[in-house]
Amino acid sequence: MSTDSFVFSWISQAEELFKKGSLEKADNIFAKVLKRDKKCVAALNGRGRISEALGFNDRATEFFQKANEQEVSNYCFEAEKASEEASYQDAIECYKNALNIIDDNLDAIWGLAECYASIEETKTAARWYQRYLDLEPEEPEAMHMLSAMGALQTPDRASEGYIKILFDRFAPDFDELLKNDLDYRVPTLIYNTIEHYLNSQKANLEILDLGCGTGLCGEAVKQFSSRIDGVDLSVQMLKKAKQKLVYNNLINSDVLSYLKSANRTYDIVLAADVFVYFGALEALFSSLKKVVKPRGLILFSLEIQRSSGFSLTSSGRYSHSRPYVRKAADQVGFTEILVKSETLRLEYGEPVWGDIWLYQK
Repeated sequence: MSTDSFVFSWISQAEELFKKGSLEKADNIFAKVLKRDKKCVAALNGRGRISEALGFNDRATEFFQKANEQEVSNYCFEAEKASEEASYQDAIECYKNALNIIDDNLDAIWGLAECYASIEETKTAARWYQRYLDLEPEEPEAMHMLSAMGALQTPDRASEGYIKILFDRFAPDFDELLKNDLDYRVPTLIYNTIEHYLNSQKANLEILDLGCGTGLCGEAVKQFSSRIDGVDLSVQMLKKAKQKLVYNNLINSDVLSYLKSANRTYDIVLAADVFVYFGALEALFSSLKKVVKPRGLILFSLEIQRSSGFSLTSSGRYSHSRPYVRKAADQVGFTEILVKSETLRLEYGEPVWGDIWLYQK
């Protein structure tokens, strides 16, 4: 007999004993179930009902609370699985079931916001992000996503708080997610661009990898370098990058803050999927100029926008038009070497198009 069969059989016995008024025997069986499976909702509720019948109200409340929390956790788990398979309506139903039990559960509220954002129901998504923010005032991720849904004014850049929370959360599985699930191509595109520009010449470049993350880009360009320094706001990402033994120095800092205070210059500055967290590029390009050697290179990726200027998209990332990027680069005297449209990665199985830009100081 399987574990589930044992548990089902014991619960059935306990329920029969409860109906007959054999509360102590029923409680002993429910307790035995919980020793085997401490998350069993039926057993937790059973012990709660028995405690209530015996007049132990505080104990009953404790069991009922544990049962509710576990049932909500189960619904959220099923919702997450459905979301991973892009079955968003199924996920929405599970999250709503969870909220019928505990109406202020943050995981379920956030999950609903994410589901509605994924199916482009931005107004509904915004209501759930706002609900989350009502319970967690000033929470950076909720505030950023409210802006992405068009419910708040678009900021010039993503906040440091948002970036740190986002990438600290993704760090443990970041490489596997990008390589296996998203077919992430930006490090390869960066490598190909440098190789093409060098035209088979040997290089011992001093490289700055902005927003280096776990070091995927550093790994890709290591053969061109005599030195690579990496900058990232996420401590968890930097821990992963350190394990790759690629970088001479890793700095925990916001990209723009680092550029303003840096005391070293580089032959090439890389920014793979970093400037997508900046809308306005003028201050960024101005600060970049300080860390690039004369005739040095700036190589970065951006997501494409056909309309003018820049926009904060429902993904939480910014997209930029080519005329806007060129205008911002011209203002600081950068010379355009190339821009090339490429598939950067897959998202929900569909290609995400972007531009690879190469500028020279």
